[in-house]
Formats: sequence, C-alpha cells, structure tokens
Amino acid sequence: MRGDLTDILKHAPGAVRRAMSDDADHLAPGAAHVMGRFWSAVREVKGNAHMPPTEAYRRAAGSESTFRCLLRALTKYAPHVSTALARTVSDEWYASRRAPLVKAVPVAKAPAFSTWPAAWQEMVPALEAAPIKSSSRKRYFDSIDCCAAMVAEGLASVEFGFISACELSDAFLFHPDTNRRVKPVTAANYIDGLIALGARGGATAESLTAMRVIPSDLRDQAALSEKNKQERLTGLIERGGYGHVADRIRELQERGHNLPAHSAARRRYMQQAVVCAVVLNKPPRKGDLVTWRFDEQIVRDIDGTWRATWEQEKTGAETETGAIWPEICDILDEWILDGRPERLVHLRYQELVGCNWLTLTEHEPYRDLPSELTRAAIGVPSHDLRTLAADYMRRHDPARAADVISTHLGHGTRKAGAAYRADCDGSAAQAIWMDARAEIAEQTGLQTGSGERRTNAGTRAANSGWSASNRRRT
Repeated sequence: MRGDLTDILKHAPGAVRRAMSDDADHLAPGAAHVMGRFWSAVREVKGNAHMPPTEAYRRAAGSESTFRCLLRALTKYAPHVSTALARTVSDEWYASRRAPLVKAVPVAKAPAFSTWPAAWQEMVPALEAAPIKSSSRKRYFDSIDCCAAMVAEGLASVEFGFISACELSDAFLFHPDTNRRVKPVTAANYIDGLIALGARGGATAESLTAMRVIPSDLRDQAALSEKNKQERLTGLIERGGYGHVADRIRELQERGHNLPAHSAARRRYMQQAVVCAVVLNKPPRKGDLVTWRFDEQIVRDIDGTWRATWEQEKTGAETETGAIWPEICDILDEWILDGRPERLVHLRYQELVGCNWLTLTEHEPYRDLPSELTRAAIGVPSHDLRTLAADYMRRHDPARAADVISTHLGHGTRKAGAAYRADCDGSAAQAIWMDARAEIAEQTGLQTGSGERRTNAGTRAANSGWSASNRRRT
C-alpha cells in the first residue's frame, strides 16, 4: 500500500506524502486518490503549494462528497496549507443544492407603491413633492409598504382614522397564527409613515389627530419595556463591560484560529469578533454598519491604518471613526485575509475594493446581522453598546459628557440625545455636590460621621448604577 501511495502522491509535498504513508492503514476511502489528483492539479496550474488555487479544487473533485473528503484530508495531513481559496468552490457546491430546476423568467420591477391601496397611491405625488429629506421619504415609503401589507392580509382597513390605526397596531404587534411581529416602537414608526402620507395627501385633520394617539401609546409601551434593555446592560456591566467584550473578541479569534481556513464556522467566529471590535471602537447604528463597502465607507491606508466615514441613514449627517485603534486594525486585517498569509493583505484589500465589508462579496447582508452577531458573541444586540459607550463617558466626565456622547453616537439634534443629557446633568450635579461637601468639611474641620458615610455610599452607588431614566435611546 505504501508503494502505491508513493505513486499516487508523487506530486504532493514530501511532508504530506510522509504523513499519509504513516497513516496508510487508517486513510478514509478515496482520500489518497483525491489528494493525488489535487496536488497534480496544483502542479498543472502552477499554483502555490502553501495556498493552492481555486482551480485545483475544481479539477480534483467532481462531486461535493469528494470535495469534502479532500478538505478533510488536507486539514488532517496538510495543516500548514491554507485552504482559504477552497471557500469559493464550497460556496458553489452549496449554491448547486439550492439551484432552481427551472430558470426564472425576468420580470420588470414594479413601482414601489404598486401594491398599495388605490386611495393611497393617489396620494403618492403629494408625498414625493413634499420638502423633506430623501432619507425621510424613503423611510416613509418603507413604512407605508408594511401598512399596505397588513391591509392586503385583511387585518386593517384602508381608511384613515383611529380604528384603522388600532387595527394596524394589532396587526403589527400580533398575528393570528404566530407570535408578535415587531416591537411597539417599530409599529409606531410604521403608522407614522402612513400619517405622513395622509397629511400630505389630503386626509382630514380630525382623522390624523385620532391616528396619532396610537403611535403615542405604542411609544409609551416601548418606554415601559426599556427595563429589559437596562437589565441586559446591567448584566453586561457586571460581567466586565468593555473588558468582557475585549475578552470575548480574543476567545472568538482563538476559536477561529483552531479551525481550517475554509471552515464556515471559522468565518462566523471571525465575523462576530470583527463586528464587536469595530463597534467597540465607535458604535455605528446597525443600518449604517451593513452598508459599508471597502474603499468607500471603510478604507485601509497603505500603512495598515483603517478608517471609516459614512453618511448616517437616520440623520443624513456624515460621521467618522478617525484612525481606528491599532488592535482593531489587526483584527480587520485578519478578517479580510480570511485564512490567507499575512503578506497578502495589501493584495487582498485591492481584491475586495467595492465589496461589502461583512460578506466580503458584492452582496449586502440583511439589516439585523450586526445585532445577531453581537448577541451571539456577548449576549446583547449591537445597539446596546451605544448606550454602554455613553455610560462610560458619563462616568468619566459628566460635566462635558453630553456633548461628547452626541458627537460620538452621531445624534442629529439635541432632542435625540435628551435622555443621555439628563443623565449627564444629574451626574454632574452629584459630582458638584460631593465636592462642595468635601470642601465645607475641610474648612470647618468636621469629621464625616456615620450618617454622612451612609449618604456618601448611597451617592456613590447612585452614581455608578444604571440610571432609571435611560429611556428612548437613539
């Protein structure tokens, strides 16, 4: 058998031949032959033995089962070989499983509002002509789309008024056959979009006033549910806050390092790590984060420094990270390399120019991906890290924290950061009061009594605890 292996693996590197020969009695069926074909293909296409090209995988394996056998053999007998370029072939095999039996016939794309009730469609020109930002108009259209879907299902009426708003609220929050669909604040935003259409399309003022009661009530419900967010953040702070996030990033990296370069699990671990790391540096909103593309919103300088600059979907204002922390730049490099040697990082970046930074392809991921990744990694959605960042700033310098928080989180108005500002004002007032007490005690020579110690302890606890007024975070 060893003699046969020598002939079959004649083009394989010596270390691979020896490893497979030493384990000749335990080789998986077909492993030797597919490895032989693979290394012959690498030689034929003049590929690099340390990172074989994609074409070699295609030539070696004519079926998915054979391809998977090849990857297992490479992982076991050639662990020094980077299998990063096998991912393309792996994706091709996955795609072939889902390939439709009949090729779909291209259909002309219908207007965005073509599925709306006729009465709503007549109001579209007025909304399109309204002097509002294009981002706001798009948000209204998306919200009205959701309302139109509820009307199409027979769960709400087409008329503007209190009853229709109630029906939409129930339809968004609950479904006859499933659990709750969306959060109360999301349902409120959808109904607000429909109200905006009616306000510009000629609906009566009385009907719209009655409708506005429902979004207001939904936002009150959202404020009551803020307790869940506070509990999540309290738990994260108790686990170590940013220190815990940093530890989890390291653990995810280590898990990824222990897996072969072609592994889907490896990419998922690294994807979680890189999102947590970027959000740790400066927390963008998830809707902005999923749109970043290499060399457009997120850029790598020739010296290895990464920077991100983007227009915020919510405010329309531009914001940036500046030079990202060096440790996070290293994680970004590792992410784009995707198992390739470090020396190829410049070439790899050029290959990815114009690609989405989270998928490493031209395709943009679904909007909730950042939240799913951070929840899997650290137990909270990505938006919670915005509030955590604000809390760190509030504790560090409460007197100036409100303006710093507003800039760091990209708030478009003072109203958007009103809750943070109230917390900072309270913390600043506490700090001033404590300084004043200390100065009075020093001037009068008074000793702090047991009652005063209790007061100071209570003040410190209030200052370091999670403020109960953290509501309606943006």
